[in-house]
Amino acid sequence: MDYRLPLYLQIKEIILTQIHEKELLPGEKIPSEREMAAIYGINRMTVKRAVSALVSEGVLVSVHGKGTFVATKKANKLVYRIQSSQKSVGFGALLRESGLKQNDKIIASGRIKAGNYLSKKLNLNKEDDVYVLQRLRFADDETLALEYCYMPFKFVPDISVYNFEQVSLYAYLESRNHLPVSFLQSLIIIESSYSESKLLQIEKGSPLYLFEYLGSDQEGNTIEYTQSYLRCDKAIFTYYSKK
Repeated sequence: MDYRLPLYLQIKEIILTQIHEKELLPGEKIPSEREMAAIYGINRMTVKRAVSALVSEGVLVSVHGKGTFVATKKANKLVYRIQSSQKSVGFGALLRESGLKQNDKIIASGRIKAGNYLSKKLNLNKEDDVYVLQRLRFADDETLALEYCYMPFKFVPDISVYNFEQVSLYAYLESRNHLPVSFLQSLIIIESSYSESKLLQIEKGSPLYLFEYLGSDQEGNTIEYTQSYLRCDKAIFTYYSKK
């Protein structure tokens, strides 16, 4: 087990992995909370918390007097398969590849000064302008991610003309010869704050993937710095490398 994560999340991920790898099949009864507590050497309440979370997400179904079963209707999960040497294909493309209907809602947009933090991320001066695009991303009409995208304004001077609820951001960047083609990426798990929870329609403190990446165009210009807060109950990340 991964001891960097809370125990109940570790148990939750073990169950999800067993379902994903078909060790547990749709309709199959899972071990009881008492049995799993004994198997993993943990408190029964920890198992109960993990199982309850999966029941609330529709992955498991609890039947009074009979036990808990794998839901027969597979829960929507967006599977990210990212190998270390590949370039990112963009969030929208990943959604399309997963067969999910994508739509976005713009929360805020506009120009800000780079300041200390963004100037380092985007290789700018502190007083340079940065265009920020904050949006909610939906898959099959359910909230999936909250995204903040920061771009040097000097590369996108006409960006405010476009409605990115209807126009692809990467299509726009490609039309301006600034499509990101290389990326630096990182992924951590955090607890959602009040504002993130409200926008994503989840409970405060729910786990979120925080996916950060820097994208550079073919000339080596840093074009975007993006932070995506992705619901853990809606996505599985799988990292693998070519040998």
